[in-house]
Amino acid sequence: MIIRSFCRRPAAFQALAAAPARCSAAPSVRHIHHRPALANEADLVENGIPGLMSPAQFKIAWTDYQQHMMDQLNYMTAGTPFDNQSPKNLILEWARDPTKAGGFNPASMAWNNHAFFKGINTNPTITSRPSEALDLALTTNFSSLASLRETFLMTAESMFGPGFVWLVQQKENRFPFRILTTYIAGSPLSGAHYRRQSQDLNTENENSFSGVKNMVGSFGSSAPANLNPKKPLGGVDVVPLLCVNTWEHVWLHDYGVKGKSEYLARWWDRINWDEVAQYATLEKTRMSQNQFYG
Repeated sequence: MIIRSFCRRPAAFQALAAAPARCSAAPSVRHIHHRPALANEADLVENGIPGLMSPAQFKIAWTDYQQHMMDQLNYMTAGTPFDNQSPKNLILEWARDPTKAGGFNPASMAWNNHAFFKGINTNPTITSRPSEALDLALTTNFSSLASLRETFLMTAESMFGPGFVWLVQQKENRFPFRILTTYIAGSPLSGAHYRRQSQDLNTENENSFSGVKNMVGSFGSSAPANLNPKKPLGGVDVVPLLCVNTWEHVWLHDYGVKGKSEYLARWWDRINWDEVAQYATLEKTRMSQNQFYG
């Protein structure tokens, strides 16, 4: 993901604004999108996340980067109908429109990064473990929690580019838990899987968008009617439960260029399993297990 200069707002967003952006100075924007507050954030700023991030690393990965995404999102949406919508709503709104890539990227990165930090147990005096129900559900899918850990961390270690690795739950499946990877600013949200960005449309002329959008014909994959339903590819709905951020700025300061494996292992030990259970549908999982085992 390339974050553009503030004086180079893509044409698709300039057309939505009340007045065009000027390159002589950064435009005045209303700061509607704010960096969300984490639980006990003041302590994290001072002490970092014990066992995972130093204060300096936390400042880079959360305070500075998340604020940068909010600033970028405010810049992109200033004076447009989107300036008061949440990052999640913007992700779903822009995912299937390649001309809005300049806004989708910071919205998706802001949502993903927030999900990553919310999933971390930041209390050094508490050891978080999956509840009995969650442990049973995960064990049914992955044979054991150790197997899930090995597969999850190997997947993250194998990512050559930056992105996120997710634990997701399918809404209708006998074994609903899956590991999902998203590269760069890709989103795991159902309804955002249509996004394709094969070229950098921030640098393209407005007239060139029609070839990418391919809004031609009344039938087939390019028909406008087929772009309306906000359903994920393959018709599979998933709920994100947990993620790890593999972008280098999240771990490079503390762990060095060869330290990705150590960072991932330490992150696993700091998972907030209560946060995972909050989003998981465990009653349906137990029902599926009972049906499967007779």
